[in-house]
Amino acid sequence: MDLEASHLSFAYVPGKTILHDISFKIKSSETLYILGRNGGGKTTLLSCLAGLLNPDTGDVHLGGKSLAEYSTSERAQIIGLIPQMRVPIFAFTVKEMVLMGRAPYLGWMGSPSQSDQEIAERSLEQVGLYELSNSAFTEISGGEQQLVLIARGLAQNCQILLMDEPTTHLDLSNQHQVLEIVRQLSKQGLSFIIASHAPNDALSYADQVLLLNGGWVTAMGPPQETITENSLSLIYGIDTEVIYNSINGARKAKAVVTRRPVRVSPESLTTPGNLLYDAFALGQESPQVILVTGLRGAGKTSWCSKLAKVAQDQGMNVSGILSPGIFKGKNKIGIAVKNIATGEQHQLAELRIGELEGLSTPRWKFNPESMSWANRILQEINTSDLLIIDEIGPLEFLRGEGLTAGIKCIDQNKFKVACVVVRTSFVPTALQRWPHAIVVSGYLE
Repeated sequence: MDLEASHLSFAYVPGKTILHDISFKIKSSETLYILGRNGGGKTTLLSCLAGLLNPDTGDVHLGGKSLAEYSTSERAQIIGLIPQMRVPIFAFTVKEMVLMGRAPYLGWMGSPSQSDQEIAERSLEQVGLYELSNSAFTEISGGEQQLVLIARGLAQNCQILLMDEPTTHLDLSNQHQVLEIVRQLSKQGLSFIIASHAPNDALSYADQVLLLNGGWVTAMGPPQETITENSLSLIYGIDTEVIYNSINGARKAKAVVTRRPVRVSPESLTTPGNLLYDAFALGQESPQVILVTGLRGAGKTSWCSKLAKVAQDQGMNVSGILSPGIFKGKNKIGIAVKNIATGEQHQLAELRIGELEGLSTPRWKFNPESMSWANRILQEINTSDLLIIDEIGPLEFLRGEGLTAGIKCIDQNKFKVACVVVRTSFVPTALQRWPHAIVVSGYLE
């Protein structure tokens, strides 16, 4: 039976929409993977598809009939839901857990019949767990528990099974076992919709992939088309690499890995074949963004300062701002802001004392006049070979304050190469805004 979602939107609280205008269709025997970050709406979407939540707009159709037209028992006979695994308090046997799948077919206060018992046994046999029928569910392995829940869905005799992160907390062997069973069952006519954090599983087992980012669908289609470096960087906010195999002359995605920040020396800008050299060469054709990252005190400002010097020595036009620390002895007591083009410098921030007020963070209190001066410098930039913005962080990304002109410079491509200092914790946010950016480590050798 086909399931179709049409323009679904949902909000738990008015004004804070979780799902935005979601539409897709899954056919019989298909496996659809929903990929996205925590809090992105995956579980909420499954709940809407199962009829546990009523969407604010849109509808879900089963076999061309609105989900709202089915009774609760009718709906439960078609759609099964396996939520994120929670071990029950009571030590039900494996068979008792599977028999719970027969509940939609029992009358009020009804007891499982002999036929129900046989269906439960066949379901356990189908997933290879018949021998564990009398074992306590709480005492079997995590992978076996997940297979028991699948068997419960089979006993429910549903046509569509929704699964919320079915391989979470499972070791590699159990992950493989669970997903192989899912694949085999799909070949027998059962449809699956799986919310997951594992793009590699989707590459191996999905017929269709839906990418969910902040409650919006960013892509939907076959895994080979939707699971790309750019799409994953957008939804997860990390730098990813897709590894391909060549099969009969065609590239086929095999696996997804995350890229660590590349450690490069600013002086390597002049070395052909080096990452920085190549970035500046590409920048002649299209703007390139480099995120310079690291923890506090890593040396990111010093790294950018050295790169600016090397670029200037090569005759490049370098603009932007640096934010060197102001020290008293070994203690950092303030932050300066420096115009790279002229060398003019002002104090940008001092250690915060007292309550949060004005333009401030938990550690720093910022000078509004100096911040305005820095923004004017960035606003006046027309174009440059190298643009440096040190740094973009919580003020800009979370509050829309601070060096807002710096974000506009990047968005408007006023550069050939831009180096933006971003602390490690904000790299995912930055990559969501600039998914093609290169991430380098700001640690100096």
